[in-house]
Amino acid sequence: MLDRAYGALVGGAIGDAMGMPASFFTREKMKDTYGYINDFIAPEAKEQSYHGGLQAGEITDDTMESVIISNVLINHGSFKIDPFNQAMKQWAIEQKMLETTVIGPSTRRYLTALIEGRNPEETSGDSATNGSAMRAAPIGVKYWNDLEGCMRAAAESSMPSHGSRPCVAGACAVAIAVAAGVYGGYTTEEVIDMSYDAAVYGEKIGKDITAPMVSKRILLAKRIVDENRDKGIEFILDELVGYIGASMYVYESVPLALGVFYAVDGDAKKGIPAAVNCGDDADTNGAICGNICGAYSGAMLIPENWKRRVQTVGSLDFMDTARKLMK
Repeated sequence: MLDRAYGALVGGAIGDAMGMPASFFTREKMKDTYGYINDFIAPEAKEQSYHGGLQAGEITDDTMESVIISNVLINHGSFKIDPFNQAMKQWAIEQKMLETTVIGPSTRRYLTALIEGRNPEETSGDSATNGSAMRAAPIGVKYWNDLEGCMRAAAESSMPSHGSRPCVAGACAVAIAVAAGVYGGYTTEEVIDMSYDAAVYGEKIGKDITAPMVSKRILLAKRIVDENRDKGIEFILDELVGYIGASMYVYESVPLALGVFYAVDGDAKKGIPAAVNCGDDADTNGAICGNICGAYSGAMLIPENWKRRVQTVGSLDFMDTARKLMK
């Protein structure tokens, strides 16, 4: 169980770092620039305008924000909004995040409000991006044996910055998928179904906006995979991207990541590169898929050099974090 918790955290960081060079590339541009990404590579500086200054294996804001969530859970025993907001504000100021191009529009509004002393929840309901879903995995690790508490904490963690129905649904779906993986004993189909139920739960909480439903798109991703299993992973990826999309919108990113997880039967070694090679928001899609696959298959099945590289470059110890989260 600890290995699966570790897998969820380190898998997310691996997906983040592996997808970073291809962020916001189309599938065709990614193929022309890198071929098929199946390891850490340095971003092509001329083509990668968002992360061109990073080195191979370096994490982005996806992992940084999940680390903040982990620290709040560890230090306070559960998710607490005020310490989370304070930690995010401190991170934004110290890392000068508002001067970068890597954060999404919803996170930018949220951090701006915090720094200016305004209540970020006044505008968080207008969000439609994947910022709260990409940081939700530690909640799944913390609440691995309390699914109701997991959904509640995931929803609470989304509201300050991503308070719409799709965003809350996406955070709940990811957290529950991770919790189910850490708990163990479920099939990948059961994990998908649990994520659907969690998304439905989240869609009853957030602000209603004009956007597709994450829950229904999770079912669409499942159906696409079921109908095309005999045609190979590349065909499935084309279908998932073609029908669902791979952008930063949460109603694309989360169903896509879950679809890839389902297509590779939860194998993190296969799932992380597959999600990354969908292109577009490649680092976040890789992170979310890495979280879910890592929780399901465990860290033992993830290549040792991947785990070592991402933790060395980022000065992180995800085994220690996993152990503390599970106390």
